[in-house]
Amino acid sequence: MYKILVFLMMLVSLQMYGGTTSVDAQAEKDVKLEKGNSDKKDRHPRTLIPIVCVYMDGMVQLTFLDNLGDFTLTVTNQATGKQWSAENALVLPTSTASGIYWVEIVTEDGTIYYGSYTL
Repeated sequence: MYKILVFLMMLVSLQMYGGTTSVDAQAEKDVKLEKGNSDKKDRHPRTLIPIVCVYMDGMVQLTFLDNLGDFTLTVTNQATGKQWSAENALVLPTSTASGIYWVEIVTEDGTIYYGSYTL
């Protein structure tokens, strides 16, 4: 039931936030996530990541393959330092400006999942 609800929310959000003006920002980008500390000292690259993260049309979208409880999603533009953050958000509106963006998901038990994408 939870997975169906997540899928429907993603579908509705894609229809609500239809268009942007940047051609590059409209391209769907998979964000490869890793598990461990964001400073990369404690990496677990072969661990199955129970989150699918995608950037599309100025939004970062999450799909959970397992229930991880409460979490915080933060996206940071590496050039400007501007951040977007929300708790328990499956869709987070961000930016369509070019740059490198850092994605960090922290669960309630302190597990960190992180990755990046470039526009």
